[in-house]
Amino acid sequence: MALENFDIERSDQEMVRRTLLSSMSFWLTITRMLQIALSFTVLFCTGYTANIFLGDWFHTFGLSFVTFIITMLFMFYIFVTPRRFPKAYQYKVHIAMEIFVTCLWIATVALLSWECQTWDAAEDVVSDVLSSEQAALVNSLPNQDSGILSLRAATALASINCVFWAVTLFVLRRVLLYSVES
Repeated sequence: MALENFDIERSDQEMVRRTLLSSMSFWLTITRMLQIALSFTVLFCTGYTANIFLGDWFHTFGLSFVTFIITMLFMFYIFVTPRRFPKAYQYKVHIAMEIFVTCLWIATVALLSWECQTWDAAEDVVSDVLSSEQAALVNSLPNQDSGILSLRAATALASINCVFWAVTLFVLRRVLLYSVES
């Protein structure tokens, strides 16, 4: 008898968690949509940079691509699973995926920041050491400046997205802790 009551109580707590998570507040849903838009924009900017530099910065695009795909899988899980397949939804998987995606965004920001810093340092050395004619030959890729600006924009947008992920992780933690206490 006690075992049956425990299962019912655990089942009720799980339903409370699912209800709280599936009925996300309006601003949290808007934040998720912004995360999707920023993810796509970062992917586009890094892809443009890799294209301009003829694949020389492909690792930046590669990490952005992996982060984008995992972000989309996560969004599918949190938006579709609680509504269509409620028995398959697990809040612990949600938390683990949220932490993993946040860590991926931190890694993406770190790589993009490193690329921007490396490019700025190399550009300073080239302009300090070489004459203006020699520097023009080194910097002869077409659309090089737009590629660098695209990389800087990707860094800024990925940083903003990383902050959004940290905020949603904090809010989600609060919602889940509230559901466990009640």
